[in-house]
Amino acid sequence: MIGYEIDVVNPKTNEERQITVSVTPEERARAKCSSDWMRVIQELARPLIPAGFLPIGNRVRMLQ
Repeated sequence: MIGYEIDVVNPKTNEERQITVSVTPEERARAKCSSDWMRVIQELARPLIPAGFLPIGNRVRMLQ
């Protein structure tokens, strides 16, 4: 499993949080094949994002 940290924001309160998601090597390969791999990782993390929060574009980091 490969970990990614995704920044999310609540647009009503401007509160920012970080969400950590683990993806399988197959999911990572699918994301890397996409022209917008960060969006694919954000979509995989969608069930973990709290209600009212939205991903912040291009703020996805791989955890080492």
